[in-house]
Amino acid sequence: MRALAVTVGLALTLAGPLACKPEDPAPFEAERANLLATTVPRDDYWREVERKGTALKTQKAADQRSARVAADAAQISAALEQMRTAVSDAQRVNAQVEEQIAELDQRAEKLRGRQRELEAFLARTGPPDVGAKKP
Repeated sequence: MRALAVTVGLALTLAGPLACKPEDPAPFEAERANLLATTVPRDDYWREVERKGTALKTQKAADQRSARVAADAAQISAALEQMRTAVSDAQRVNAQVEEQIAELDQRAEKLRGRQRELEAFLARTGPPDVGAKKP
């Protein structure tokens, strides 16, 4: 009998909170209104997700194009530097060749002067007696 009394007492103790009076719905309605004010409709949400996804794809494509352009620019810069070096080397070689040409022109002018002297000498003295027999 004592067990029955303990069981009934325990059942009443546990059943007490279950039989509570209804709460005032005003705070819950206020919280619901606050949540609805800070959320967007489902259609608007998915449109925004799609817009951001499209923008992200566009940005990714632009970044890839930018990377390709940067790589091309680096190659062009390297090729331009090689060309500048080649032009500099060619200019140096051209300067050396021009000096050699100037020296050769001076030598040629000296030889032409010497040739004129010899021609003038031959004109005065006549041709040499090369291979002529002496009497």
